[in-house]
Amino acid sequence: MRFPQYCQKKLTSLQSTRYSSSSLSSSIADIEEITTFANNNGITLSFTTFGPGYRGVAASKSSPDQILGYIEGFIRPAGKILHADKMEIFKSSLLSARRDTTNAEFKGGGTFLGPGLLIAYVCLLHGKECGCEKVEFLAIDDAEFQHKRLVRYYRTAGFEEVRYVGEELKDIPDRLVWGGCGTLMTENVDKVLEKWTRIIRGSQMKEDEEEE
Repeated sequence: MRFPQYCQKKLTSLQSTRYSSSSLSSSIADIEEITTFANNNGITLSFTTFGPGYRGVAASKSSPDQILGYIEGFIRPAGKILHADKMEIFKSSLLSARRDTTNAEFKGGGTFLGPGLLIAYVCLLHGKECGCEKVEFLAIDDAEFQHKRLVRYYRTAGFEEVRYVGEELKDIPDRLVWGGCGTLMTENVDKVLEKWTRIIRGSQMKEDEEEE
């Protein structure tokens, strides 16, 4: 797998409608398979970097200015860790995309994990290419109910809880890194990519069967 062209400029979606046999033989989907899957589900993915920082974005295929969500972070200079600093999905944009009659392909992201999975997949592929073995992020605790939902979502996505970063003195170093309180979560990059590949291919297979 090569990723340098995507590290230097905006990632453009591919227009093919099926995947190559070499891509499907791997336990981890490549960038072509992911962008094709996103494209087939009414989503355009883009990815940019600046130094160690990165930003992945999902937009509506029919309305490129309509941002569905994004993820920002950086590669830690010490250790092979992909640091995911911020993830945001815009519910209003998702609702607009669902109502958009010119984007009949949009199905909420193609999987039960929504467009966030597709954005994160591109970011993790970048981390893998750059030698990262782990991904870490904080499920922010702004409100108890929302925090529980976030942790549940990330568990379903395949991540493990490390510890809760609170307001005690021992948590100060972590709060300085993450900028707030919440549950620190992590997992091996390859393990997550393999899980997400199975989810994406399972969803595509189900869709193909429904079309037959």
